[in-house]
Amino acid sequence: MSDSEPSSTPPGKGAAPEAGPPARDPAAFYAELVMSLDARRAELSAAEQSFGANRTLAREELLEWLYFQCWYELESAKFIGSWLYSTPEPEAFAGLCRQIADESRHYAIIAAHIRTLGGSMEGWAPEPEWVRWIQEFYAREGSDTLERMGAHNITGEIGAMNAFAGLLPRVPESTRAVLERITPDEQFHVSLGRAVVHRYAVTAEAQQRIERRAWQAFEHEQKGRLAFERRLSRLGPGARRGPGLSPRQRVAARAPARPARGWRCRRAVERPRAGPSTPTGAGTGQPSPARGSGSPRRTRGSVVRERR
Repeated sequence: MSDSEPSSTPPGKGAAPEAGPPARDPAAFYAELVMSLDARRAELSAAEQSFGANRTLAREELLEWLYFQCWYELESAKFIGSWLYSTPEPEAFAGLCRQIADESRHYAIIAAHIRTLGGSMEGWAPEPEWVRWIQEFYAREGSDTLERMGAHNITGEIGAMNAFAGLLPRVPESTRAVLERITPDEQFHVSLGRAVVHRYAVTAEAQQRIERRAWQAFEHEQKGRLAFERRLSRLGPGARRGPGLSPRQRVAARAPARPARGWRCRRAVERPRAGPSTPTGAGTGQPSPARGSGSPRRTRGSVVRERR
């Protein structure tokens, strides 16, 4: 058939489908995505780059951020838990189980720190942008493990670590201790997202979905930080300075953060018992056991389970 003769094949019939872009190496894809997010963050305003626009936070401003972070940690434990029903990847499932425990522990640590500063979560409510970002976008909208972790464990967790780094020089010593205690867990959450991408993002279609969700999470993150600035502006100059801490609260703010309540083991050290002297055994020079004693005496080095 000459070039001038029309083809007898109807359009769309028998023609080879157009090839899409090839899949990139998963490790290279991940590195390029993170670099693009970092470059975009560097172009943002101070209010979008970090909570509190890179200024030293007054007490009421600090409490507002702690309230938000405490709520965020609790919500993270909830929505990650809901992902487990549809997480078939065994490595991701195991890692997310650990992450749920981490987020729950962070919630307890921050809640305890809030109490030492004289604050309370009672009556606190999130901004609408935070609800849309965390309770809807993260919690409900990812269709599978790659989309969920692409949004939260890439954009979200890296953004949280950047926020912590920006806050460290602007908060009291006790709050710095809290952030430094939490940061290693956040690093694990980031590494978990990276490992899942390296293992499972092997097609161009999967990489496109991860990239789309990561950038959507980025937009929600910036809106959430601007909402924090709006919330602080409603405090007013006097409220933002706050009434100040009591002497006891000032001591607590300077002291290192105490661990959250939980079980721990300690070594019991034998202490002398008060009371009348006991007769010694014949020829031994050792005290005889007290009459009616039904429990063994603690000795140095024994392990005792106690509630903190």
